[in-house]
Amino acid sequence: MMTHVPLLADFAVRLAFALLVTSWRDVPPAFFRAQSQIAMAILVLAALSQASSHRGSHVIWLLVIAAAAAYFTTVSWGLGLPRIATRLEILVLFVAGWWLALASRADDPAAWAFAIASRGVSGLLLGATMHSMLLGHHYLVAPSMSIQPLTRSLDLIAVGLVARCLLDGIGLWGAAGHTAGIPSAGHSVDATFVAMRWGMGVVGTGVSVYLARRTAAIRSTQSATGILYITTIFVLFGELAALVMSGRGPVG
Repeated sequence: MMTHVPLLADFAVRLAFALLVTSWRDVPPAFFRAQSQIAMAILVLAALSQASSHRGSHVIWLLVIAAAAAYFTTVSWGLGLPRIATRLEILVLFVAGWWLALASRADDPAAWAFAIASRGVSGLLLGATMHSMLLGHHYLVAPSMSIQPLTRSLDLIAVGLVARCLLDGIGLWGAAGHTAGIPSAGHSVDATFVAMRWGMGVVGTGVSVYLARRTAAIRSTQSATGILYITTIFVLFGELAALVMSGRGPVG
């Protein structure tokens, strides 16, 4: 059982879910190579954060495996071996998901399942947002690329945001003491953090994703990329606020 999860490691592992959002048949391999390098750096950061913790360090080997797999993913993309690289990306996501499941562990099975779902959806939202931002930037160097990968990625952000809202709503309900199976049931909720989390992390993200989707539909990729930078800031801020609240209200 993981008794302590460093906030930085928890947040970094969720960001690694930017992998495997888009098929390699739709986007040049150079994009995936750069994305894998970013994922590797994020996982190394998570491993260092976990290693610096005096508790829960016995599962650091999961982060080391994930970081090593991300490194070999980068090498595979560089060598032009997409099928091998894709399988390695699946390994990275599997190990990262395993770590998140251990990080969510609780004595109550219902609370454990809810925490896993919360972290998983958070990873989906963060990963899809990071992927969309990087993909939009790639259109600057590959302007003739199909717009479909970007629009699909933006749609995935919307799906992740809706799922996150549902889980956050359940978390708030549990924080008020209505749901015994929610870890935060019976704890007070800081209204300021709730307003920050929902204002920027949900409303701000929703508006910016809508604008980016409309802009991408007319193939104004430079404008869409600019909006996606703002979307990324909103999502990062919202998820960090959720992590801070995880000890005092809705789970992160």
